[in-house]
Amino acid sequence: MSEEHIKVLLAKKKIDVHGRGSKLIARELRDAGMEVVYFRFGVPEEIAEAALQEDADVVAVSIMTSGQMQIARELIPALKERGMDRVLVIMGGIIPEVDFEPLKEIGVHRSFPPGLPGGVVAEYIRENVGTATLA
Repeated sequence: MSEEHIKVLLAKKKIDVHGRGSKLIARELRDAGMEVVYFRFGVPEEIAEAALQEDADVVAVSIMTSGQMQIARELIPALKERGMDRVLVIMGGIIPEVDFEPLKEIGVHRSFPPGLPGGVVAEYIRENVGTATLA
């Protein structure tokens, strides 16, 4: 699906006021040819609704202040309720590696640590968009 249009909804949780990393990844995904909708703050229900309204192929959640497990536990069912069980869900930021596998079990397709080049994320998206299903 690498030649097709890919739309990414990039979101942060409501109380997470960080910005540098999420803006950087937004720019890098855009430079990789993806359309990025930057949804600055939201609770999981709002993120899922925005993903539906934007017809996103990917929901990318940037985490800097913990809470990733709870977000995933609420976001995945909210996406499923909206019929978005084929959207690729990824997370990145300050996420302990011990949470990567539990997040995957909940339905997050991949978690990325901070500092990775945006090209790594873009490549993962290209290789996996359209083939994902939510757990």
